[in-house]
Amino acid sequence: MDPTTFNKANKEQWEKLRNLPNVLYSNGTEWRLFRDGQQLGETVWFNGALKSAGKALSPVDPAAFDALLKVFLNWKPPAISNVSRLVQHIAPLCRLLRSAVLEQLAAERRSSAADDDLRSRPFTGLKNEWRRRLFPSADDATFADGYAQAVTFALLLARSEGLLVEDAGLHDIGRRLDADHALMGRALQLLTDNVNDRFRVTLELLQRTITGVDWPAIRAGNRDAYLHLYEHFLTVYDPALRQKSGSYYTPHQVVEEMVRLTEDVLRTRLGRQAGFGEDDVRIVDPAMGTGTYLHTIIERVAEQAADRYGPAMAPDAIARLATRLYGFELQMGPYAVAELRASDLLKRHRAPVPEGGLNLFVTDTLDNPFVEEEQLNTYDALSASRRRANRIKANTPVTVVIGNPPYDDKAENRGGWVEKRSGSQEPPLLDDFRLPGNGRYEHVLKNMYVYFWRWAAWKVFDAHDADRHGVVCFISPSGWTTGPGGRGMREYLRRTCDEGWVINLSPEGQRADVATRVFPGVAQPLAICIFVRKATVEGGERRTAHVHYRSLPGRRDAKFQQLRGVELDDEGWKDTHADGVRPFAPATQSGWEDFPALDDLFPWSTLGVTSNRSWTSAPTAEILRRRWTRLVRENDPAAKSELFKATRDRTLTSKKEPLPGRPHPSRAIEHETKLRPQLVRTALRSFDRQWLISDNRVLDYPRPDLWAALQPDQLFLNQQSSHEIDSGPAVVATHLLPDTHHFNGRGGRVLPVLHPDGSPNVAEGLLTYMPHAMGGEPVTVMDLAAYTVAVTGHSAFTERFTEELLTPGVRLPLTRDPGLWRRATALGRELLWASTYGERFASPDAGRPSGAIEFPSGDERQVRYLTHIGSGVPERMSYEAEAQTLRVGDGTFAPVPEAVWAYHVGGMRVVNKWFGYRKAKPTSKRTSPLDDIHVESWPPEWTKELIELLSVLRRLTDLGPAQSDLLTGILAGPVATHADLMAAGVLLASETGRKPRYRPTDGLFAADVLT
Repeated sequence: MDPTTFNKANKEQWEKLRNLPNVLYSNGTEWRLFRDGQQLGETVWFNGALKSAGKALSPVDPAAFDALLKVFLNWKPPAISNVSRLVQHIAPLCRLLRSAVLEQLAAERRSSAADDDLRSRPFTGLKNEWRRRLFPSADDATFADGYAQAVTFALLLARSEGLLVEDAGLHDIGRRLDADHALMGRALQLLTDNVNDRFRVTLELLQRTITGVDWPAIRAGNRDAYLHLYEHFLTVYDPALRQKSGSYYTPHQVVEEMVRLTEDVLRTRLGRQAGFGEDDVRIVDPAMGTGTYLHTIIERVAEQAADRYGPAMAPDAIARLATRLYGFELQMGPYAVAELRASDLLKRHRAPVPEGGLNLFVTDTLDNPFVEEEQLNTYDALSASRRRANRIKANTPVTVVIGNPPYDDKAENRGGWVEKRSGSQEPPLLDDFRLPGNGRYEHVLKNMYVYFWRWAAWKVFDAHDADRHGVVCFISPSGWTTGPGGRGMREYLRRTCDEGWVINLSPEGQRADVATRVFPGVAQPLAICIFVRKATVEGGERRTAHVHYRSLPGRRDAKFQQLRGVELDDEGWKDTHADGVRPFAPATQSGWEDFPALDDLFPWSTLGVTSNRSWTSAPTAEILRRRWTRLVRENDPAAKSELFKATRDRTLTSKKEPLPGRPHPSRAIEHETKLRPQLVRTALRSFDRQWLISDNRVLDYPRPDLWAALQPDQLFLNQQSSHEIDSGPAVVATHLLPDTHHFNGRGGRVLPVLHPDGSPNVAEGLLTYMPHAMGGEPVTVMDLAAYTVAVTGHSAFTERFTEELLTPGVRLPLTRDPGLWRRATALGRELLWASTYGERFASPDAGRPSGAIEFPSGDERQVRYLTHIGSGVPERMSYEAEAQTLRVGDGTFAPVPEAVWAYHVGGMRVVNKWFGYRKAKPTSKRTSPLDDIHVESWPPEWTKELIELLSVLRRLTDLGPAQSDLLTGILAGPVATHADLMAAGVLLASETGRKPRYRPTDGLFAADVLT
């Protein structure tokens, strides 16, 4: 009876029952009382065996059993007078209701009754009605979630309006709601009129709990008690749903300034002197959540009207505004909270609700607004709401779209009409954000916020030929403003708009310190972007938007303070690049634009190996063998699928071609019997050598071209191509197969130095041009790689080009000075020998022995292992700067200079990251129970690997000053520019050069004559 000891079936049952606030749990001989999932009091036991005792079965302590029953039967819903307590009590009941709906739908699918038998399939009918009237693409999970949230928040809405009493029927409550909240009232009736007994307990319990809410006390304790309500609710109800939906509360400091700046655009660029108060300014928040942006606009218009004309004007101004203020929301919960807040706001200002109600809608913004009317031919409140929403989306010109759209980078096939126009000859709207030849980067467009950007731009700038002026203001992830995947977005906005403002809220970069984040729970860099299109174009019909840029560094409160001081035309802005696809980052005078791009010099590039399963890599081969054995020996299909982590691209039944140079697996994983997997060394992160299961059946995107390119002399350069960096090396190198996140845990682009056929991966004509530019010395691709790392592989380079590297992608100043070239390539060989742990560029005569990177005995730089780590696996690592000592559990290593301890790549601390994968509880992402299989004692080889890592980093940091001096000399001297190379016939933009080259398997020439 102890829930911590339950088997799978009992545990699943308990996970549902624990959502109830008052549960008496028994197997007949053991009785326990639980309140809100926690046991209350002692367990009561009975004498005798349940199957044989009969009437003799009796409690050991009758008084204790009597007390237990009295406590259970006398339970009443607790008094609730604050938002936190409210959420803690209603979220579990809402979760239980969702679970019951899913179970009912599953039972109805198994029913032998006819499909149209609504008595046998009541919830199937409800789901179909829900899809027809509101969400055409809703699946079972979406419907169950919508059902549970709709009922819960309809009852909350009724309680806030004083319409909820304990003995009232749900149908009657819905009728009472219908007067001012038609959609929620009708939804409550539709969803609860014909439910069976299995739902009545939960529904009645939910109603009793919400009836006990002291709403006046909640409202009195906080003027806007609803502001955090839904975010807190979702955190308790389903944190994964919160993450998937991108539901994060927007701080009022951000909302207020976005609203202020957008109104300034209306006044100064669009001639609307009254701003949001102008009668022809229509405003939409397409992902309104709990309505913060719209409510802020209402407050602003009311305040301005009162200031200008007197307080009696505020209700009239709000009444006029309410008819042209629109909000769309996909989820019933936040929609209901938005109605709660709007209703309170209008009452506070004594403003009337518009005839027909507020223009707030439960709808999928991204759905086709031109859906055939005959599909919506019923006239109840739900169908009418969807019909009105579609008419607004399709036919009503809009001046302002403002908000915080959801973020989710796994949103393929969730973009609705924006992403794909089924049955239409017209291309989808999203295609306007694509750029010919840029497809390899445009997977990033499959993100919810990108879909909303495209919808907003379409609605304001494209949808209505006679009314194509207005402003879009969003806070969203900023990757599109500088990254290669956003080239098409930037080109569209430059040619469509007249002016834009980009406020970078995250100059600290990805996964910055939480104290610097505007949204503490969001690690992605964010930006506020505002774009405006005027009604007419000065000087002709061609538009080229003038885009301004500024960044707000510092801690969260400092950013809010800076944001309050931002004005559209102040001196804090910098002009961005003017060309179509160039990043929305400051234009500079450094000469950076003249340097050739690194991925033009090494034209074939690729992502690294993407397994999408953390368990397929590990710091020791033995861990992978144990994980593999556990997977192979699992006989239960469901458990095996969970261990495997099935995805769209790989399942237990998948059969795939072998990886180049690897054995061919004879069967699918579900039938695998071999207990020793094929393994290969991999560069999981910069300078971190691990092991990978080299089996195409377990790697979602193995990048076969990379495997084919593995060869004895191969070298892989890697640059951060998706995110900005401002310190650390701009390029790193490895000789091992690189992971997709090898650079710093956030993507990157791998540049193999050799093609699969062994030929140099270099721009055609470059190796011929370079000797002429430098006095006839021959140049090899390995020379070019060494030069690249010497020039770019250190912090001085990223610090020198900080603003330029706001735009991901390295450019290389190519010296034409023979002396500097020789100096750079010699330095680069040292760096590459160290970076590859002595596996490349070894030269014993030059002090670079093969495969031995440690400092020799007697060298003051030699890392010494002073005290033993012990047999256990340490949980912590620390550093003592004064003693230059690294502590790993009980073990100590010295000397370790502070520069080695702090060495990072794009913000990723290398030593810390290395230890994070090996400590007692690894910090690597958990994707399967197999990830929990780890070492039980510290392997001796890890000690040696740590000494090697510290030695590598010592060599790199010691060479840093020489690299900095070299860069200064190169930038002061003559360089070969992009234009110089093109003029000399070097093919920097050849599409054929961007593809991997293989030896032909047949044809005119045999493979052995190709060189």
